[in-house]
Amino acid sequence: MSWAEVYPWEPPAAPVVRGVYGQVREAILSGALAPGARLPSSRDLAARLGVARASVVSAYEQLLAEGYAVGRPGSGTYVRADLSGVLDAPAAPTPAVAPAPGLP
Repeated sequence: MSWAEVYPWEPPAAPVVRGVYGQVREAILSGALAPGARLPSSRDLAARLGVARASVVSAYEQLLAEGYAVGRPGSGTYVRADLSGVLDAPAAPTPAVAPAPGLP
């Protein structure tokens, strides 16, 4: 039995891509997906969550871009074996939002 069968996937809220991304990222950060673990195929995860495959592909692309995952042509997408660069990186600063005119 794989982790994808026992991990508590939930249908993501809108926007769907962000929800899928958040769930996979949380699975990586919580250790449910160990370094080097294979992520479910985009088709399998899309079917499990009841979302479009394109949403899962976009979420995986974001994880690849941020360094949480690596792609292996012909084999699939895997959690990066060395997450130290991702986990040790400082969080991106949250941009300050000025209050609307007339509000304190």
